Amino acid sequence: MNHLRRAAVGVLGAAALLVPLGVPASAATLSGTDSRAVSSRILSSASPFYQKLPGSTPAAANSAALVSSLNAQAHAFYGTATDANVSVNTVKYTPPMYVSRNTDPLYDVTAWNCQASTSLYANLLNEKLQDIRIPADALPDPSDDGSMAVYNRDTGDLVELWKARKVNGKWQACWGGRLSDAGSSLGVYEGTFGSSASGMAMWPTTIRASELAQGRIDHVIGLSIPFTKAGTVSWPAIRTDGWKTGNELAIGQMLRLPASLDLDAMKLSPLARTIARAAQEYGIIITDTGGSVAFSAENAVGLATNPYPGLFRNRWSFQEMMANKALGESAFPLDKLVALPLNYTVPVTAPAPTPSPTTTAPSTPPATTPTADYAATVKAAKPSLYWRLDSTGSTVADASGNGAGGRMTTVYRPAPGAIAGNTAIATYGNDRSLVHADARSASGAAYTVQVWFKANGIGKGGKLVGFEEAQTAFGSRSDRSLYMLNDGRLAFGTMPGSAKAITSTRRYNDGAWHMATVTQSSGGTVLYVDAVRVATGTATGAAAYSGYWRLGGGNLKAWPNQPTNSYFAGSLDEFAVYPAALPAATVSAQYKARG
Repeated sequence: MNHLRRAAVGVLGAAALLVPLGVPASAATLSGTDSRAVSSRILSSASPFYQKLPGSTPAAANSAALVSSLNAQAHAFYGTATDANVSVNTVKYTPPMYVSRNTDPLYDVTAWNCQASTSLYANLLNEKLQDIRIPADALPDPSDDGSMAVYNRDTGDLVELWKARKVNGKWQACWGGRLSDAGSSLGVYEGTFGSSASGMAMWPTTIRASELAQGRIDHVIGLSIPFTKAGTVSWPAIRTDGWKTGNELAIGQMLRLPASLDLDAMKLSPLARTIARAAQEYGIIITDTGGSVAFSAENAVGLATNPYPGLFRNRWSFQEMMANKALGESAFPLDKLVALPLNYTVPVTAPAPTPSPTTTAPSTPPATTPTADYAATVKAAKPSLYWRLDSTGSTVADASGNGAGGRMTTVYRPAPGAIAGNTAIATYGNDRSLVHADARSASGAAYTVQVWFKANGIGKGGKLVGFEEAQTAFGSRSDRSLYMLNDGRLAFGTMPGSAKAITSTRRYNDGAWHMATVTQSSGGTVLYVDAVRVATGTATGAAAYSGYWRLGGGNLKAWPNQPTNSYFAGSLDEFAVYPAALPAATVSAQYKARG
């Protein structure tokens, strides 16, 4: 989906805004965050948007060039030769944030085809957005983006819509997404869902008016810019609408003001100081390609009264960020920002869940300095099946040379891959979103199953890999099942008469790529994650039958610790099956070769 949230104009175009600064929101609503109290942190405490930056963070190798490009854009788009234009969207191109209750009207939000997409997308969206509580006085962003965010305080669900509209008393949206039980989510939608071009939720990175009033923002803040890098995505983003080549920031990439920068010594406006402090402590994340360099604050249309004139001292936001030179103020220090490396991850400060007892080895992954081409190390181990999952069509090629191909149905592709320069797929977590083998096969007593996966913490688990009797639907037999529990732990089981499963203690629904490898032989069963042995079992065999290898979901009815969903919503890559149990050294070499 091509979601483009454009930013409000600045120095040269302030008069073009249709809503004057001092005028309240067009219609007072009593279901916004100023009327219905809700915490600013509605996601999991492990969400990357809530992690405080350490004092020392690495800089991207090309940080200086990236920040120089950002500054050039701030001058070129509604700035001047001497003044950089940085604004805060408050009345257009930013979402209103509503708090719903179970007493609010219930809607099935339906898709309207604003982008002439196939009917498949409409069906997927309609399925995702059933039974949504939306306050009766809710209004979308009045711009042509029409975005809005609704958090149900009773159920914990977060719904975000793009190009939302109410027609004949019924809500419609061109696209959107739903995070069920947001408190267990990292804030990233699966597949193509969500209302932004990045796949990241808007709620956690949008500045609340109350935060500006308090002078304190305790989360990462989102920034849209005109030029974002084509074909490059930085976690926690999962997709991009970037179109520019060269030294440009990528969607999802983070920036920060150095911890050593003395903000107290700089005379900043109240608005610039609050945003600068958040940029220093939590960082800035690139969320969208827009019409100018602009932060997003909750839209005034969703508030009982418009507080921004008072918060901005009756000036435009870009003027506040540029400073009042008559008062001797300094502009927001855009040129002091440092770009962090792609996929930079802040160490999670949230407590880990209490582990379940199992046999594990120390959980320190081996170093990932590349030692060889990843695909070459897989082929050297002589797999009987090797799906790289980088096809843009529905056919799955077998890179093992054994002709064991397959087919993809209703998956998102191409998604960013686990291996640099390669692509992957993302499954939607339903019975239509699968990858399956073309032909039946038989698996011997000794074998290895391996797959790269990325799960974004939506809290419903699901089956990543299985050897199924049925090619697509639930069959009566299912074996060699690799699945994720609701809490993000990973399990593998076989059924030599009865189900026998082993389970990791650590959770892996953290939005990062992980390599899962399972071996089974006369010596027992071993589960590795990122080449670290995380669980072992005594089972030496599986059910003997001819079946289909499948990715994305399958039958889990007889398995212990069944997740809520039998189908996996997340990204999958580099699936391989070997006709022998790989030694630990080979698994380690493969992981290191990822680079």
